Amino acid sequence: MPGLPSTLALSLLLMPCIALATEPSRTIILECDYLPSICNQADEPSPGLMIEIGSEAIRRAGYMPQTKIRPWNRAMREVIDNNNAIIIYFARTPEREPLFHWISVINSTDFRLFTRDGATPYNTLQQATAAGLIGVRTGSSVLSWLAQQGVSKQQIEQSQLTEMAKMLKAGRIGSFLGASTTFKPTYQQQVGTMPVEGNVLYSSENWIASGPRFPPETAAKIATAISRMKEDGFIEQLTRKYGK
Repeated sequence: MPGLPSTLALSLLLMPCIALATEPSRTIILECDYLPSICNQADEPSPGLMIEIGSEAIRRAGYMPQTKIRPWNRAMREVIDNNNAIIIYFARTPEREPLFHWISVINSTDFRLFTRDGATPYNTLQQATAAGLIGVRTGSSVLSWLAQQGVSKQQIEQSQLTEMAKMLKAGRIGSFLGASTTFKPTYQQQVGTMPVEGNVLYSSENWIASGPRFPPETAAKIATAISRMKEDGFIEQLTRKYGK
């Protein structure tokens, strides 16, 4: 019996440690691929539109954001495998649908065909397929849309934006299918001129999504935060800031 008080005291001392060990992390990782002015690298002057939106939503939900910029395929794996990660600027496709929980729509993106400077604009997939390979950003949701239109893998070339810009200029691909907001500044940076852009082929909603292990109650808090950010003008203000 004399040892009981000391045992009880030890248990009481350990209880906070046990609570800390079982308590979910207060940090939420925000995943995105590198997209100029949308999801920027840490050493750039501004975080990017989507990083600012996602970080604010996480803060309003009561958590601390930690940004990770890495290729889509790796970012998707990280979100699926972890219970404290979400992904932003993410398109909802049939292939992705069962793998993720779709938290909230942020905005939408228009996709169009680009040809190299001085070339004819392409406004249809028929023009693009007749001209050669169609360039697509690695891991992009554009791949799913092209498959739905009957475009084969053999007609598509995948790489990162910087490489796509160089390949388009060199004539190694006939066109590039992507968004003006990300491809035009990349092409200008790599080549020194602007590409030729065609009409909008289709539009896609941009989501915040989580993996199956992410707590539903936390996802609901983030969805509520996004809704309030739309209502109070925060997202509109950021959109104007980035000129989108």
